[in-house]
Amino acid sequence: MSNSAKNLAQSIREGAVKTTQAVQACLDRIDRHNPAINAIVTLNKEAALNAARVADIRVRQGGDLPPLFGVPISVKDAFETQGIKTTGSHPSLKDFVPTKDATVVARLKETGAIVLGKTNLPQLAADIQCWSPLFGRTNNPWNPALTSGGSSGGSAAAVAMGFSFLDIGSDLAGSIRIPAAYCGVAGLKATENRVPRTGHIPHLPGAERSVRHLLSFGVLARCVDDLRLGFDSIAGPDGIDTEVPFVPMTTAKLMKTGPLRVAWWDDFGGLPICSRTRTGLDRAVQQLTQAGMNVERCCPDGFDFEAAWYAYGIIAGAEVGLGLPAMERLPLAMIGRFLPKSQALIRSFSAGLRFDFRQYNEALNIRERLIFQLEQFLDQWDVWLCPVTPSVAFPHQRPNRFGKPPAIMVDGHRLSYLEGTISMAAPFSLTGSPVTTLPVGVVNGLPVGVQLVGQRWCDEALLDNCLAIEAVTGGFQAPPGYI
Repeated sequence: MSNSAKNLAQSIREGAVKTTQAVQACLDRIDRHNPAINAIVTLNKEAALNAARVADIRVRQGGDLPPLFGVPISVKDAFETQGIKTTGSHPSLKDFVPTKDATVVARLKETGAIVLGKTNLPQLAADIQCWSPLFGRTNNPWNPALTSGGSSGGSAAAVAMGFSFLDIGSDLAGSIRIPAAYCGVAGLKATENRVPRTGHIPHLPGAERSVRHLLSFGVLARCVDDLRLGFDSIAGPDGIDTEVPFVPMTTAKLMKTGPLRVAWWDDFGGLPICSRTRTGLDRAVQQLTQAGMNVERCCPDGFDFEAAWYAYGIIAGAEVGLGLPAMERLPLAMIGRFLPKSQALIRSFSAGLRFDFRQYNEALNIRERLIFQLEQFLDQWDVWLCPVTPSVAFPHQRPNRFGKPPAIMVDGHRLSYLEGTISMAAPFSLTGSPVTTLPVGVVNGLPVGVQLVGQRWCDEALLDNCLAIEAVTGGFQAPPGYI
């Protein structure tokens, strides 16, 4: 059966594959491999099979069918699903069964997708590893001793293992992009406010919303064609999330007058990059150059990564902090005062928790300046290609008995937890840019991904450009346990 949701949907429409066959094949893979991976945490087996039987009847009746008709998908357990338990990996929600779907789930169902189950995440999507207090940890399909990433770690692992063809994720600081890179799949973080957040946890059901910036939503899949199908299905205003504007969907490819223009960059404030990531990045740059694309190492004039980390931390600390109880927030607000300057992200996040309005406004102004600089730069380039993180997937780690986060080792360099994970993803959460993660090969047994940044509100153009890049760099490779 095809690895592509697009091709599977076409086969179902043509009658070459039955929906029941596609759903059962995914369920069989879940039965066989999920005990070792722990990506699917709530299975929707009987309802999915019933929906597949109904779909097969509809195919026999003839007529037009929507673009994802019959395609088995999974859903990150941060999105409400009608009649299916939705926990956000939060103990207080362990038995929560929503009475309606999140907007993105409802829209995927309308396009014919069949929900097989829910995928694992850390508690309230608040970690870059996938440890759940309710369901345990999700393991990396390439090596179970390594993290699948977070917070959409269950989503990326499920797609990589063929448990589903597509999953939806949320991304505040790399939560789509980092798991996609660690697990070797494709991921799209759409432009901030391009996709409604209605029905997403956090915030908790019935609680006041506090996060107004940085958070975006998107799709994880095995190829760019499927990212496009998923994005086309979920984007646009829903009449509930009032911050999502109407942006016309661009269905036609942009006409190019020359080769694709690819800027690339590897220096994020002097942070080290592991040898696997370096090899994958350099190989991708070489392949694109040999394919005739206009490729150059360059960065937007004045784009200051330290300023980006500062502004990101202040805004994230303030807005996330509004949703935290005082007893949790105050110790975190104090700890930053005692950290070295090298730990810029956690220092600024802690400062944000102190709710200094002038500081918060300063951070918003820095954000505005960096958006302007990046948008001007991307007037001259089609995409900006960068590493996703300093390293590939690393061994599972937990905080020590004093609650201190683990350090991340990058080829002998010791980085703090946030610098070693989100440092290269957070700047583009700050700017709200659309970003696609693409796999660019396997180096010494582990997948390497890169992120490709596009102009705000031009997600369709970014995906068109990524389709051309994917054709050159090779795309998805199945992990060794896939068969």
